[in-house]
Amino acid sequence: MNTVFFGTPGFAKASFRALLDAGIGVSMICTRPARRAGRGRVLTPTPVAELGDELGIPVIAPERFDSAALAAIKAVGADVFVVVAYGRFLPPEVLSMPRLGVVNIHPSLLPRHRGPSPVATAILDGDRFTGVTVMLLDEGMDTGPILAQSEPLEIVGDDRCDLLTEKLFGMGAEMLPGALRGLASGELVPVSQDDGEATITRLIKKEDGVVDWGDPAERIVRMNRAFHPWPGTSTTWVNGLFKLVDVGLGSGVSVPTGVEPGSVFAGEGGGVFVCAGEGSAVRLVTVQEAGRRAISVEEFVVGRPEFIGSRLGAELRSVS
Repeated sequence: MNTVFFGTPGFAKASFRALLDAGIGVSMICTRPARRAGRGRVLTPTPVAELGDELGIPVIAPERFDSAALAAIKAVGADVFVVVAYGRFLPPEVLSMPRLGVVNIHPSLLPRHRGPSPVATAILDGDRFTGVTVMLLDEGMDTGPILAQSEPLEIVGDDRCDLLTEKLFGMGAEMLPGALRGLASGELVPVSQDDGEATITRLIKKEDGVVDWGDPAERIVRMNRAFHPWPGTSTTWVNGLFKLVDVGLGSGVSVPTGVEPGSVFAGEGGGVFVCAGEGSAVRLVTVQEAGRRAISVEEFVVGRPEFIGSRLGAELRSVS
């Protein structure tokens, strides 16, 4: 079986290696163009491109699917394309090229959480379980037929988006070779999704990470996990951006009466907390003031004792 692999970030490399370990040939990699990164703004290829170069596999990184890119992909004559977090929709001209179709790993149990942000949305919505789907792509947004699905994976209280995403794509990598072989042999019959059960996720924006202290603490803590590492969770303090790097639930703490949401207080048994909606409290763990490094809230309060008794998010609701 001959494949073209479409992928971009580091967690896509597990699927790439799974193909090679299973003896499934990868004749070309298609990835996103190199971007400038780091303080020196050095032009840096994607992690998947770097792996391809290391293994001597041809890599293309087109800005768009123009005639040259389409010709290069078609010339490979691949039986199937594999897409793992490529980060761009494939046009119909690409989808129709391989005889077996285009196989994709999606980090949710479709048809739940179609779209660009399935892992973050599962955490934010308080889902108890998630999982992985190996599917065939069509022209819709994650609407193609299902080849295989994992058993449900429990989302535990400390799961953050980045690590849960990596875990799910690792599960998908293990499923991928079997799904491809079953598709090629005809033993695996694609199953259409039930559109009536579908939920759709949206693209996360920077402003989504700004906390509304009127929300219950449970939701704010889920935001902190769902939006890690990007866009992060933030509020304002002293008219400047204030990042909530790590927070937890203020379980069992006595919330002061008559104070507004966003008010900072010290717990009787220690700890620093913020009043949230419905009489709940968020426990601050690690914070970052604008222009400073991230530090524990205890260390921060030593240098800024006026923080206790102040109010977060009172003046600004902007991350600009």
